[in-house]
Amino acid sequence: MTIVYWLVRLKPGVTAEEYQAFVRRVDYPAVTRIASIRTYRSTHVVGAIPADQGVPFDFVDVVEVDDLAAYLHDLENHPAVAEVHSQSPNLVEVVHCAIAEPVSPDPAPSGASGGMAG
Repeated sequence: MTIVYWLVRLKPGVTAEEYQAFVRRVDYPAVTRIASIRTYRSTHVVGAIPADQGVPFDFVDVVEVDDLAAYLHDLENHPAVAEVHSQSPNLVEVVHCAIAEPVSPDPAPSGASGGMAG
């Protein structure tokens, strides 16, 4: 699995509530039509640690995919993506997009029962 993080900043004059309504009305329904996307979640950044540090973006949109090449193809060709992209530039700008691979814990040693010895 691959995770794609879209860091987006609200355009001047656009409220978080307006973008959240767009996500619910347009993004979430569109994603259900894109087979290359396993999961999608838009998250609103509400603070930083330490608290006095700002962040240069307002939302992190998280996309989980099994096949990155298929997802990248869909970004360029899928009608649902075109629908989203025809409206989203009025609300947000992409600050950064990062592609990540999750780090899995080491598998259990061979012969391990999975329980505690005792």
